[in-house]
Amino acid sequence: MGARAGVLARLFATSDQWQEAVNSWEGIGDAPAERYRSQRRGFRVLENDFLEKYVATAHWSLPGLWSIPLVLYCLYRAVFVAGEEPSTIVALFLAGMLGWTFFEYWLHRWIFHLPPSRISFIRNIQFTLHGYHHEFPEDPGRLVAPPVMAFPIAGMLTAAVVFSFPGNWPSILAGTFFGYLCYDWVHYFSHHGRTRWAWGKFQRRFHMEHHYKNARTQFGLSSPLWDVVFLTFRRPRSGALAQQEREKLAQSSPPLVE
Repeated sequence: MGARAGVLARLFATSDQWQEAVNSWEGIGDAPAERYRSQRRGFRVLENDFLEKYVATAHWSLPGLWSIPLVLYCLYRAVFVAGEEPSTIVALFLAGMLGWTFFEYWLHRWIFHLPPSRISFIRNIQFTLHGYHHEFPEDPGRLVAPPVMAFPIAGMLTAAVVFSFPGNWPSILAGTFFGYLCYDWVHYFSHHGRTRWAWGKFQRRFHMEHHYKNARTQFGLSSPLWDVVFLTFRRPRSGALAQQEREKLAQSSPPLVE
């Protein structure tokens, strides 16, 4: 047993930079820590090259590869197994999407933004889940959730929906998974997308407020709906003003890593 634990410990060993960052982490602030501001990309998490590439990072397309088939499967069950009417499917699908947006807001505000724990194991989990992202908001490899993070959440949501709505779960779950996909892709777009659409510009400014101005506002990622409901919405500044402030932050300290 001890030998097996030792092998796993070596396999999932984290980098020195990662441990230093976790140990010095003071919690989620209104902007990245000064020592990280000029870094677009962060640093490696795991020493193992294979796990670093395929577990600790994720391409933006990855959520679609597993969530879209699940959405289609759930809709297939709703139509051909449960025999639900089209109007019922649409209503339950939208309810599932709405439920996801609330869960997304709740998780982000009341779990991801908890103060750092003094317990090392929990502190590492907190930094992995959200602390790293706030220190390196523009790191493209860690903007969508990798399967190791997404699958447990998807499993818990599936169990909750099936248990709570045993007769209508396929349509609701289809909307839930689609809502999750929107969340991950809208989040990536908010950091790296460029568009002329008014909604796209608003969404980017809205989310950048959370990262570079006030981390106690704008918790919604795919929608500002629950920020309005729970009074955490703030009107985003103009795009030019927001960009100037981010550039000023980036110039406030020298690069940590060349």
